[in-house]
Amino acid sequence: MWYLPSFLFFIVMLTNCSPEPSEQNPDRAQLVQQQAQAFFDTYAERSDWEKFCSFYREDMQFHDVILQLHLDSLWQLKRFYQWDSEGDQFQKLSPDQEHLAVESLVANDSVAVARGRVNPFYYSGHLIDVEWGMDFTIWLHFDDSLRITKQIDWMEYDPAVLENMLKRVQENGHEAIPNWLDLSQAGS
Repeated sequence: MWYLPSFLFFIVMLTNCSPEPSEQNPDRAQLVQQQAQAFFDTYAERSDWEKFCSFYREDMQFHDVILQLHLDSLWQLKRFYQWDSEGDQFQKLSPDQEHLAVESLVANDSVAVARGRVNPFYYSGHLIDVEWGMDFTIWLHFDDSLRITKQIDWMEYDPAVLENMLKRVQENGHEAIPNWLDLSQAGS
């Protein structure tokens, strides 16, 4: 009978142990990590606008901390990014170049944070390069369906962008949207 308590102890320990997540049954943090990786892969390719937008909920929130920009819907985010209407203004240095490189990506059951760098590119014929940095940290918050509900960007912008942001904030306050960002419903 001495083995009965040992056997019961073994059964209790066995039932309290949860198996490690596997690729066949990933836990929630792994699903968030995978969805965030898919988002950043799409962002890096910068070629499939519809796929990029499909990661977001319609009522998502977007905050660009450095630009002091707060948007409260997917259609406003679309007006901010405008990949679908830039034509040939944006050009990678080569067709296979990634637009950005993620150096680290961590996630829990609802948030993923990526740190990385934007690669050089041409915009309206001007080379936008890494002379001044181009580092970023992006926070993505996910809902139960793994759609992005909130994105918080910390982008390192060039001095001209920062000067324009400071001028806008001094003249119009930090809640004013930039003149170049048309958030009227007419363009959506």
